[in-house]
Amino acid sequence: MFDKTHSVSTDETAEQAALYCLGDFRSADRKSYEEHLSSCASCRAEVEECSAVIAELALIDSSDLPSKSRTDFLTRVRKENANGRHWSRIRSVIITPQLSVRPSRKKNHGEIAATFDKLADRLSGSEQELLEALVRAALELCDAGTAGFSVLYENEQVFRWDALAGALAEAKGGTTPRTWSPCGTTLDLGRPQLFSNPSRCFEYFRNSAHEIFEGLVVPVYVGEEPFGTLWVASHDERTFNKEDLQVLQSFADFCGTSVGIMRERQAKQGSDAR
Repeated sequence: MFDKTHSVSTDETAEQAALYCLGDFRSADRKSYEEHLSSCASCRAEVEECSAVIAELALIDSSDLPSKSRTDFLTRVRKENANGRHWSRIRSVIITPQLSVRPSRKKNHGEIAATFDKLADRLSGSEQELLEALVRAALELCDAGTAGFSVLYENEQVFRWDALAGALAEAKGGTTPRTWSPCGTTLDLGRPQLFSNPSRCFEYFRNSAHEIFEGLVVPVYVGEEPFGTLWVASHDERTFNKEDLQVLQSFADFCGTSVGIMRERQAKQGSDAR
């Protein structure tokens, strides 16, 4: 199905990229397409462009898009609109498709299992203790320069770095805006994102003592509500891959479930006390 490379973009390659970004390929086709991306620069560029504008379809369930919405999506990808400059800048630093084509570095599954056992012990503690344990584990298992958990404070429209480990640990408590940040972009797109030299787009990172070379960000939900993001960053030429993503995604799922359990327990204790 994807047996040849493309020198230029066409309506067909644009639609394939859009369907891939929307998660609308069957698993077999998705694997075949990801193999195709490793050798087709034109399609990789299509995917990078599509992934940055999916947020514009936030009002529609991307797994059940009617044909007209598909057409509208492809039109928006090609056409600059009122937010074109905004998304153009974000597109310049998102390289998420590269996670699928980079060489694998297999993780130690025994070490990962042992880490989850330790994290499970945190369920009897506080949310803060859990977040701090998560970032320490992410730092180690992803061989990152910094790992952090950014909690979303909806009323203030900011993310606050409530847990940090690694080179940027002293920045704990710092904030980034909900509307202009890697964390906000990740929640807007509703899926993990990989950023390359994000200071090129998000200027406030230029003041950091440790420049971020790559940042891998995963959204975290408690139930259906966004809680924040778990992320890792490198400060040298260390790059992340799909194995790092799998580790972070597992941690993010564990965190969302655990925080939900903690809050239910606290609510029950409060009710019993009353």
